[in-house]
Amino acid sequence: MKVKILSRMGEDDPEVFENQINKFIKDKEVIDIKYQTALAIAASDQIGSTGEFDENVLIMYEEDKNK
Repeated sequence: MKVKILSRMGEDDPEVFENQINKFIKDKEVIDIKYQTALAIAASDQIGSTGEFDENVLIMYEEDKNK
């Protein structure tokens, strides 16, 4: 079994991220996919509030034996 971690920052295009995942798993035997979102919020009287998030995907897979 092998693993691959892919990440996307909140401002990145989600469709590009989905395509990246689909392209990676196309020739793999996927065992499992885990998804996680992280959110960071900063607030102060001077800057207001800002938030950033990122998404991470852990793909557990086997290489395609036919390739």
